[in-house]
Amino acid sequence: MCAHKPEIIIAGGGIAGAAIALFLSRLNANIIILESRPGRPTFAEGGILMLAPNGMHVLSGLGVADTLLQRDSGVQVPWITINDSAGGRIGKVPQGSKERYGFASTMVMRSDLHDVLLDEVEKERVDVRWRAQVQSIEESSDGVVVRWIQNGLAQEKKVDLLIGADGIWSTVRPSMYNCLGLAVPKPEYSGLVGIGTLINIDRVPGLLDFLTPDRPCVMIQGQRGFVGMAIFDKEKKKVGWWTSHEAPNRTREEWKVPKAEALAEMRKRYSDWAFPVPQLIAAAEASDDELFVWPVFEVRKLEHWHSRRTVLIGDAAHAMPPHSGQGASQALEDAGYLAYLLRRQIESAVSETNEMDWTSALARFRVDRQPRVNEIVDEANRRGSQKKDQSALVYLVKKWMMWIVFLFMRESWGDSWFGYKVPGIDGW
Repeated sequence: MCAHKPEIIIAGGGIAGAAIALFLSRLNANIIILESRPGRPTFAEGGILMLAPNGMHVLSGLGVADTLLQRDSGVQVPWITINDSAGGRIGKVPQGSKERYGFASTMVMRSDLHDVLLDEVEKERVDVRWRAQVQSIEESSDGVVVRWIQNGLAQEKKVDLLIGADGIWSTVRPSMYNCLGLAVPKPEYSGLVGIGTLINIDRVPGLLDFLTPDRPCVMIQGQRGFVGMAIFDKEKKKVGWWTSHEAPNRTREEWKVPKAEALAEMRKRYSDWAFPVPQLIAAAEASDDELFVWPVFEVRKLEHWHSRRTVLIGDAAHAMPPHSGQGASQALEDAGYLAYLLRRQIESAVSETNEMDWTSALARFRVDRQPRVNEIVDEANRRGSQKKDQSALVYLVKKWMMWIVFLFMRESWGDSWFGYKVPGIDGW
């Protein structure tokens, strides 16, 4: 029979880790989160992100969707407007409406989403350990020994299951692959770098007329890069804007690009673009606000998401390129579905006095999730390729092809992404 409450360690307290901790806290299990950061992220850390309807349904299953929508950030984005660099409109891309899916896609601060999840984690009295990073694991038939460093001190604990939710630079992934006796997949630079910041909308005269409640998010495709911008607060006082363009790889230290250098690159690429791109760059130059530089790394599709007692979720399992608007939503789907499978195992073990069959649950998780995730990763990579430098002819052909596609695009085209609901998500 199931002789004890399952002991589970979650490596990573980001969106995926906090979400699955909250799900599992409602089961008969003891949960520990190991998070390498010293504490909660700051307001600006992580910038803004899009939560699609499928991700919002996971938050609804956790009972925190309404709480998130009551925060200062949270602007509905049922459509994204696509322009060219000369200011001409190419078309609109549906992102999911409340009328069709129950929730609209919503632009939020990453820190708001994180805070809402961590507030609930604290209410459930989950053991969260900051400055704690997994170093190695050792698996056996009856558990996994997890070794980590916390505040400079070595610690270890044997548990029933380790969930690696520690992002693209996961330390659980190589430990798990070592247990499997396989070569360790490593993140690879995609050739694209993102630069972004948050500003007050009144710093750019006319921006309040360019970004409106009916057009809260505009993305601009150019020959030498990409610029996106969106209102994200309900008072419509702040704008998040970002760029993506090709750049050679650097070392980790070299990616700490000085603000002046990043702005000079943006001026070189975008100074002749239509309003409001040059004006946004000028506003960034005139302010003391920090610019965030994030090189886009990817991990090739993994053949293994789990071993006997370890499983990867979120970016640790499938680093989602930031071109699909699905990164956070796929992390939430992972958390919801893995929790659903583990709940069935735990409840079955209790009711039928059986031992937990962890491996079959983890295998089912990968088999069911990977095809959907791979489809979205492929589409994200396709969109990312459009942000790389192009010849004038290729750019012209791309614009015309986009115009034709957008002309016939309907909201129903997004049903497979936005209309998806994690099995059992309404039963929590």
